[in-house]
Amino acid sequence: MSEVPVPRERLDSWKAIADYLQRDVATARRWEKGMGLPVHRVAGTGRSVFAYTSEIDTWLGTAKPGQAAPALAGQIESTSPPTRRPWLGVALAVAVLVMVVGLVARSRSIEPGDLRVEATGAGVVARDAAGVEQWRYPFPSTYKTDVPRDPVLVTGGASAGVYFATSFRGRQMEDRIESGALTLLDLQGRPQRSFTFDDEVTFQGQRFGAPWAVSSFAVDEGVTPNQIAVAAHHYTWDPGIVTVLDADWRRRGTFVHAGWIEVVRWVAPDRLVIGGFSNAHDGGMLALLDSNALDGQGPEPEGSRHHCDSCRTGGALRMFVFPRSELNHVTASRFNRVLLNTGPNRLSVRTIEMPSADGDADAVYEFTPALDLVSARFSDRYWELHRSLETEGRIRHTRDQCPDRDGPRPIRMWTPSSGWLPVTAP
Repeated sequence: MSEVPVPRERLDSWKAIADYLQRDVATARRWEKGMGLPVHRVAGTGRSVFAYTSEIDTWLGTAKPGQAAPALAGQIESTSPPTRRPWLGVALAVAVLVMVVGLVARSRSIEPGDLRVEATGAGVVARDAAGVEQWRYPFPSTYKTDVPRDPVLVTGGASAGVYFATSFRGRQMEDRIESGALTLLDLQGRPQRSFTFDDEVTFQGQRFGAPWAVSSFAVDEGVTPNQIAVAAHHYTWDPGIVTVLDADWRRRGTFVHAGWIEVVRWVAPDRLVIGGFSNAHDGGMLALLDSNALDGQGPEPEGSRHHCDSCRTGGALRMFVFPRSELNHVTASRFNRVLLNTGPNRLSVRTIEMPSADGDADAVYEFTPALDLVSARFSDRYWELHRSLETEGRIRHTRDQCPDRDGPRPIRMWTPSSGWLPVTAP
């Protein structure tokens, strides 16, 4: 059976959304609140809404056992004659098929703790401990979907569900990236909430707005109710952005950075660590933020190319920049962005200095949760590739003769009281 093309357009009001569903506004609002109809809020307003027809079509086609597809439930009758939409009928038929297949496939219920969830470019799949599929949330086939990190499964409390981030690329438009979102499914795979950045920031009079790529997120399960940090970067240019959502997915401040933010992690109920790259300082970036005083930007001089004219100043408690290494310069490798792993008492930071199919050459730094530098070294793979470049004649000294034989060069640290200072490991 050939795929019926599904048009993608933005619906910019409750009335437009309701008309598309062939229902009244009250019904559309109720479906959004109680059944997960994918409706987005315009950032900073809380009232203005919009939706994408492709997301609504997917939602209509992902009904699960125990919850009939809204268009089939017959809760509210349409107040006007319906408009014929052949592809909507196909979506409803798919919804019925999904319900029937799901009822047959799911012969037993399982505890939330037994779920194993993974995401690919095709969708999100939940399986039990034996690997038997329990439910599937498909992504629209009309777009290429990227998943920047593994889904997060929260099994208890009011915030229980499956959290995942996606970025969408149009297949028919030279792979142009369209949008990015953070989505919450309940433990049965039904859509509950969705968040998309729609911000606009200004650097030296140039405006940077949507689309934004959601690059990372972190659910803080150590507080009740849970809170969620979400990071994104502009799809084309250099601004990065991070926000915190409360239990009702309302925003609690915005931090803007001149460079991509690619990772965010909670280290305390009111402390966030973000990592990525600093365009202003041409090196990997790590920063500590106060989630209760998030509004602000990176510490770049007012009037400079990397200062956000439309953002508040301040916002970071500490920021570090990691220098590019000799291997990075010699091989003209890409920016040495920060990768971050967190533990109970340590933060492990890696900067990729030279990508390699057999293992990357990287610098490894360890910090306390308060971002005090504990150690700095190059990985064994770094020195293996250093030796290979010696053999090729691209590096003209041995490891023993290398200026960096004792480890990476000093990093730079910024605090509100000291400004920028060089820092070395003890």
